[in-house]
Amino acid sequence: MNQTSIQSNRETAYFIISLVFSIVIYALAAVSIIGIAIALTIFIILLFTNAIMLGSIRGNGVRIHERQFPDVYERVQVLAKQMELKKVPDVFVIQSEGALNAFATRFFGRDMVVLYSEVFELAREQGQEELDFIIAHELAHIKRRHVWKNLLILPAGFIPFLGEAYSRSCEYTCDRHAAFTIQNASAAKRALTLLGIGKKTYVEVNEDAYCEQIATESNAVVWLSEVLSTHPRLPKRIQAISQFDNKDAKFYEPAHGKIVVGAIAILGVLGAAYLLTVALFAGSAFAFSQFLPDFEDALYEEDYAVEGQTALMSAVSMGDLPAVEEAIANGEELNAKDSEGADALMYATYSGDLAMMAYLLDAGADANTADDYSTALGTAVIYGENESALLLMENGADPALPGPDGLNAIDHSGLRVEQSFWRCWKKEIDLT
Repeated sequence: MNQTSIQSNRETAYFIISLVFSIVIYALAAVSIIGIAIALTIFIILLFTNAIMLGSIRGNGVRIHERQFPDVYERVQVLAKQMELKKVPDVFVIQSEGALNAFATRFFGRDMVVLYSEVFELAREQGQEELDFIIAHELAHIKRRHVWKNLLILPAGFIPFLGEAYSRSCEYTCDRHAAFTIQNASAAKRALTLLGIGKKTYVEVNEDAYCEQIATESNAVVWLSEVLSTHPRLPKRIQAISQFDNKDAKFYEPAHGKIVVGAIAILGVLGAAYLLTVALFAGSAFAFSQFLPDFEDALYEEDYAVEGQTALMSAVSMGDLPAVEEAIANGEELNAKDSEGADALMYATYSGDLAMMAYLLDAGADANTADDYSTALGTAVIYGENESALLLMENGADPALPGPDGLNAIDHSGLRVEQSFWRCWKKEIDLT
């Protein structure tokens, strides 16, 4: 094992790219009050959730120290010293419900290593060297300040695949650092194998056959699952340690051709699916836009259709004066009423169409007409159509005439009519 080749040759490159991108994001956020607020909010949320999780671990997990699993505590001290750590981190063991894992982190300025119980039990089952590797791997993350670096380049996570690529390179580095520290490549590879199959049967796994899966289990889907992951495939990590220990070790490569063809196929399928989705959405939107007016008209007709509506009434509603003239010329009954008692003049009053009202009044419409609710004058007052009310009174509408609701125009006015309305009113009737 050569100490100079411990660090992954891609770690520095990925870190620099991530750092540059993150600095740009920080700079853009710094010149914007909203950007600063968003950045601070995200940071506070992450800090809070991380603190809650670690607080739970420190409160419920079992801390390793002189009186708690002293043999493991001693190994942690030795490994930390070998790695030249200035301060030995706290080590906690937590119940993992069968999961095999460990991680390094920080809690309010204190470094921590967390071991899952399934991994920790190796020490109880004669797997001390494998446990040493796992502990040393997490200590290597602390030694190389990966926790702080990941926080620093947090915005790089917005670049697809970049954050994951940096994380995978860090894992390769820490694997080699840990293997170099314990000076036992075989134990290191066994420790990684147990992460794939478990702590009972990992010793029975054929290492070469497992690494051969790098080539045999090589396609676009497997590749995609790896590039979206923060950890490399386990066979590749085992092979990397073999190469670190012995440059002449057997080396398996992924089937790059199959991966490229498969990736193109996946992109093609995804692109076709996207285009199909867009086309279906656009088609549905267009069909709905064509159907909506008819649907709205149908709803309107269903909700507002009135029986007994004549062609004259319809023409008045639409403000179609030529059609009104034609209907009257054809003998349409001017004062005919629909099922709600409204005649053509009431329809014109509803619309506030002064020209139509004037034409109908000149044609002989009754200014004192009413529907089942109110007189035409009362309706005009209710709607605040003062000019319509004046027009009706000028043509004989009686403000004191009560409608079917028992109220006249004076009642509807609430004694708050316009002055012009009062002047016309005084001229038409004698209030004294």
